[in-house]
Amino acid sequence: MRAKKAMWSSRAFIRLALLVAIVMGSGGSDVVAQALLDLCGCAGTPGLLPFNASDPTTYPPGTSGCTGPCDSGVITLPLPPDGVLRFSSFTVSGGSGGFFIRFAESSPNRTNTPVTILVAGDVVLRRTNGCCSDINISGGDGSHGGNGTAGIGGAGGPGGYRGGDGAAPGVNLATIGGAGQGPGGGQGASLTANAVGGTFLGVPELVPLVGGSGGGGGGNSGSTNVTCTGGGGGGGGGAILIAANGTLTMHNFDIFNDGGVGGSVGNGSCGARGGAGGSAGAIRLVANSFVHVGTARLFARGGGANFNAPGGTSGRLRLESVDPSAQTNISTDPTSVALRITGPGPISNPVAPIVRITAVNGNPVPNPPQGFRGSIDLTLPAPGVVSVDLATSGVPSGTTLEVRSKARIGADPVISTVPLTNCDSQGNCTATATFNLNAGASVIEARATFQVQ
Repeated sequence: MRAKKAMWSSRAFIRLALLVAIVMGSGGSDVVAQALLDLCGCAGTPGLLPFNASDPTTYPPGTSGCTGPCDSGVITLPLPPDGVLRFSSFTVSGGSGGFFIRFAESSPNRTNTPVTILVAGDVVLRRTNGCCSDINISGGDGSHGGNGTAGIGGAGGPGGYRGGDGAAPGVNLATIGGAGQGPGGGQGASLTANAVGGTFLGVPELVPLVGGSGGGGGGNSGSTNVTCTGGGGGGGGGAILIAANGTLTMHNFDIFNDGGVGGSVGNGSCGARGGAGGSAGAIRLVANSFVHVGTARLFARGGGANFNAPGGTSGRLRLESVDPSAQTNISTDPTSVALRITGPGPISNPVAPIVRITAVNGNPVPNPPQGFRGSIDLTLPAPGVVSVDLATSGVPSGTTLEVRSKARIGADPVISTVPLTNCDSQGNCTATATFNLNAGASVIEARATFQVQ
């Protein structure tokens, strides 16, 4: 009997209803204005320092980029475990070459958090000559099938999810492609159907901030020819929040958060199917005022697909300012998923729910799990019926958890719903789901969806 390898990851997905009120009147305008200035919630943080891409003495520890004063280059910022970077000001202002901002080697940190940049002063994203410099947290492209290699799912951007792997009977003994990771991960291709693109499932408020989901991996018609290989699904775009107490200026600058493109097949004449595109992710910008000079664009486009597979869905764009500048400044693509709000809402989630997979068949799961990277977190001795133990915090009793088992390749996802009953007054609950797992690698995902009153 083949050894059972299992890959586990979990992330809560919480649906929130938010009410934001702006009160204006005589006699208290100074108090209201002062309260609104700390949009980032970071004005009182001690020891905040400026960041300037042209000055490496301002780089946080672990940053790669310029080694001396410069006006262009690729600057890679490491993400801390919570994904939150705090500065007194944030300046990316380059010349004709421009600066390009990346995070953690263009891949997520160990806990796959979104990128959050909180700034007590102004944010400047500028290229003084030519177009355009950028921040890019898009999902990675799925790889193409080849002669003896099946496509591999693209990585998600920070806070996003990986695409599904491709199937090829002559290579990995599978005809069904792997499903994309994430709450809206696309179905893998089968003998008769194409892979499905990733779907973005974040709420319009973008609280909580979640990334895009991966596209399904390509499949195979049953041919054992080693060139008849499916493509990998595109990774989901990441998620980013930039909140500034001052102005946020964009000048010849873009922020990209597109879904990754699905990979093509190794041989188009033998019935193989390509990988589907990943969904785009989320971009949320909050500032006292926005300034748009020259070209200033936000992108959250679904990833394209290859060879008979569809693309992923668009993500979500949200601009919020104290003055009306959010209504007119900064271009968005697509415009249909962009919300423009006068009166910023809460930066952080008013509740902090957590859903964790704690053990599989009594074997503790590593904390944090690394299944979202394609890693193996836990190895079981044999396939068969296994129990998946879950724990929650801050989740109301009676909430139903949705637990999904997604085979890396070779089978469709299986869904189990488990009501939470063993809860204390703080919403600390436990539950157990059961799956009959096939041999091979699987991803386990768990999420809770509930309405906040």
